[in-house]
Amino acid sequence: MSDNAAELPIRLHHDAFGQLVVTLANGQSHSGVVPVRAFPFSAPDQWISLCDESGHEVICLTEVAELDRETRDQLAAELARREFIPRILRVLRVVEGGVASQWFVKTDRGETNFELPSGDNIRAMGNDGALLIDSHGIRYLITSVPQLDAHSRRFLRQYL
Repeated sequence: MSDNAAELPIRLHHDAFGQLVVTLANGQSHSGVVPVRAFPFSAPDQWISLCDESGHEVICLTEVAELDRETRDQLAAELARREFIPRILRVLRVVEGGVASQWFVKTDRGETNFELPSGDNIRAMGNDGALLIDSHGIRYLITSVPQLDAHSRRFLRQYL
């Protein structure tokens, strides 16, 4: 949607304390809001709730494209700051250790390793993707298993 299209009349900014503030069309402002994606992997630009400090939804944005460019940019920056989901580009090796396994991977943020408590911590995402959740709750995304190298796919085949 272009900037000339009908846009949702809300504004986002940070207050003097660094908290995100949403101002609604009726002029009402809510400080300390947190953006939360309902479907972070399958529809990252749809159904984003802005929740107050108590976790109550202030407004639900059905389409980010309905926002003006400045508000979209503010929202994207806030989501990027809050979300940490490295993308796995290659599985270097996996060391089995009873129930848990140690994974050594190359991500879009560099090489790292983490422990997967069990095979239940690897989930298929859509047709081609996968999500791995380590022992600390950090999520790692594989956007397309078929596009990984054969070595990486061999490790994943055991779990998916």
